[in-house]
Amino acid sequence: MNRYLDFFDPGVAATLQRSIVEAYARGARKVLVAGAGNCNSELRSILSNTGFASVVEHCISDVQSSDISNSDLLVINSDSSTDVSRVMHDCIGKKVAVIAPITDHHISKRTVFLMSIPKAGTHMLIRLLGLMGLERSSDRAPRPGTWCTPVGYEYHAPCRELLENDWFNPLGRHLFFRSPAIFMYRNPLDIVVSELDWFVKPEHSFSAYLNCCTDDRERLTRLIADDSVMGSIRDRINRYAGWMNFGNVIPVSYEELVGASGGGEDTQQADSIWALQLKLHVAGCPEEFGRQLYDPGSATFSKGKICRHKECFTDEHWTALDTLPQDFMRALGYAKDSVSSSRVDEMLKRPLVVKQLSDDQLFTLKLVREDYLGWNIVEIAGQYFPVKQGHQFASITEAIDFSLDHDGFMTIADAKDSIVQDINSRFEHMEHSQSTGTVLSLEGFSGFNVVQHNGSWYAFAQATGPLDIAGLDARAIEAMKSNGQCVTGESIADVKAEVLRLAVQEQLGSLKEQQESAVAQGAETEQRLDELRAHIDEAQLRTGTELKS
Repeated sequence: MNRYLDFFDPGVAATLQRSIVEAYARGARKVLVAGAGNCNSELRSILSNTGFASVVEHCISDVQSSDISNSDLLVINSDSSTDVSRVMHDCIGKKVAVIAPITDHHISKRTVFLMSIPKAGTHMLIRLLGLMGLERSSDRAPRPGTWCTPVGYEYHAPCRELLENDWFNPLGRHLFFRSPAIFMYRNPLDIVVSELDWFVKPEHSFSAYLNCCTDDRERLTRLIADDSVMGSIRDRINRYAGWMNFGNVIPVSYEELVGASGGGEDTQQADSIWALQLKLHVAGCPEEFGRQLYDPGSATFSKGKICRHKECFTDEHWTALDTLPQDFMRALGYAKDSVSSSRVDEMLKRPLVVKQLSDDQLFTLKLVREDYLGWNIVEIAGQYFPVKQGHQFASITEAIDFSLDHDGFMTIADAKDSIVQDINSRFEHMEHSQSTGTVLSLEGFSGFNVVQHNGSWYAFAQATGPLDIAGLDARAIEAMKSNGQCVTGESIADVKAEVLRLAVQEQLGSLKEQQESAVAQGAETEQRLDELRAHIDEAQLRTGTELKS
């Protein structure tokens, strides 16, 4: 019985019947049903009418690994996504067909993130995801049922750099940390040889650094141990190795996926694909995916094979490698004589743990930027939202509704850009419309509101309160200007510049007052000291006179 995974819609009985009939046609005869209790009559009828002679039922919480091993087909009938994932995980390494319900853990309900060490076989993993039916979505607009990359990094998101600012800008609520992710790694010694093929190309920025060497032997030595430009191979690998330690990340090595066509093993390839399917809830047969996976057309066939470094390394290169601490090799499970990672079995059997946050944990509003061009930027559920200053959120429910009704952004920079674009679009609209009436163009700019009134530009101090601009004559405007409550100009840029000049002038005036006050206090202190000295001199003189008498 070939292993494969299929899913049914719990609300549509016909989909379960179709899956069971197909399993019988594939050769399944011994069925294990794992559910909340006994089989419901509908499921029992489907199994009986299909022709299964052996049907064993277990409560899903009581299913043992040996029960699964003794079956051709496992039918999971539960509405608990946690229980379904746990039993599916127990199928890793087993030759069994699985039929499971679509739950919140199904691939159609989640976004899968992809990270990879450069030259670790990224495109092979992308090809596998494509064979599984997953398209790529934008890193700035991730969608369920697709794969994407951490925003701003393409495929190669280094663990250290991505997390280095977490103390100042916490990332834990971002979708990336609440979703499954795949990390592609490879033997660092094969990576460095692949780098040699790539970095010497004239279009690459490192070609000038490497092509001044006399030959490939010297270039490879540089790539291994020179830390002056790119960092050593240890430096480059350790930027990414931290992903091995995240519970929501599924590490997969190149050597696992490449199969016999690339110098690996087809059995290992199928086992690793099967584990991915079970953890991500992806339908299909691992052997069928494996037969289509290795693509010699994506690279020279020989260059895609594993252990290529054994053909390229000389004694000089092994010596250069020995000068480096070997922590980067151990982190990925490799040694100098390795064919594959020693951590493959550990990573296959490690459960996928995707954290779940309560509404309070996920939607409690966090202020991340205040008064940016009259707006605040808040973070809700890992997205950034521009909010007009003064807007108050009274409850978690209001924050949830706001996040559903407005476009959120994956980065603070994108949220800022949207504010600028909104201001520019309103300004352009005003320029192309008739310049009549009064339009508020910019609110809260250094304590002023900027308006356009009948073709003229004004900025009024917010401290003056509501104004009827139409009721202000030229004399009133001039009086407000002399009091620093109003500025005028021929354009919005002129008005903003004048507001900034007033702000600077006010700050300079305040500093001058502080300086004059300090000088006055110094003079007063000096006068008091002179008086004190005079009193001391007079007392000493009087004391001397008294002693003489």
